[in-house]
Amino acid sequence: MLRSSDRFRSARQFYNDLYQAHGIRIGLVTVYRILRLFTDMKITEIQHAEDGEMLYRLCTASHHHHHLLCRRCGSAIDFTADEIEDFTSQLAQLHRFTDVSHRIDFYGTCPRCAQI
Repeated sequence: MLRSSDRFRSARQFYNDLYQAHGIRIGLVTVYRILRLFTDMKITEIQHAEDGEMLYRLCTASHHHHHLLCRRCGSAIDFTADEIEDFTSQLAQLHRFTDVSHRIDFYGTCPRCAQI
């Protein structure tokens, strides 16, 4: 089911898909636990929707990257930005922080959804 789409989806969407497509009935809490385990194992990656809901998809990259996420369909563009990484390093050095990480989320409407 993870391989069938490159879009980010909520645990509830996975839960509904399991039942509708395969007739599998498991608890929603179990779906959350499995997705958390998959994320810990780097099988899935997490993206937060603008409302804070956690969305999941099959991990597509092994390096640090960011996403441009469609608000409507959940499709995502992976990208890296040296300027963001440089700024993060400068900020850490300026304030003498170590082991600094960041996550930057961008949201918009993809070209396909914009035509609908």
